[in-house]
Amino acid sequence: MEMILGVIEDALDNFEGGSPEEKEDAKNELELNYDEFIQNLQPLAADNPKAQDLLDRLKGIKDQL
Repeated sequence: MEMILGVIEDALDNFEGGSPEEKEDAKNELELNYDEFIQNLQPLAADNPKAQDLLDRLKGIKDQL
């Protein structure tokens, strides 16, 4: 579980504040895996504040992808 959260967090961090190249790579990763990331986070979010935060961040950038 922590591995999934780490992958999503890294992609979001790079998308939100990385170098231009990191932002582009993260955007591509998030676009390709958005639905899968959401599906993985939803069942965890009720009991895990970090998962809920990542879920909120993902939903917040949906229009930018």
